Amino acid sequence: MTNQHWMNDHRIAHIDTEKLNFLQKLVFEMQKLSDKEKLPFLMALATSSRKKNISFSETEVSQIIEVIKEYSSEDDIAKMNKILTMFSHT
Repeated sequence: MTNQHWMNDHRIAHIDTEKLNFLQKLVFEMQKLSDKEKLPFLMALATSSRKKNISFSETEVSQIIEVIKEYSSEDDIAKMNKILTMFSHT
């Protein structure tokens, strides 16, 4: 999924746009990068998120994941699940 229609879903309208943009970059822009480019990208994104005080409640994360999956292909869902598994082990 490369479009941003999921960001306009009414179920996540209460979540700050800055947070949704952060996720758009994390999940979808990272897919375009080579393995060598991913770590520097994540480091820059983490630094940016700290400066902007971006954090998510468990409820926000659950709602966002639910919405994103509805707008995604099976391939995109598999990629998201891989990323989510990676983050759940940190």
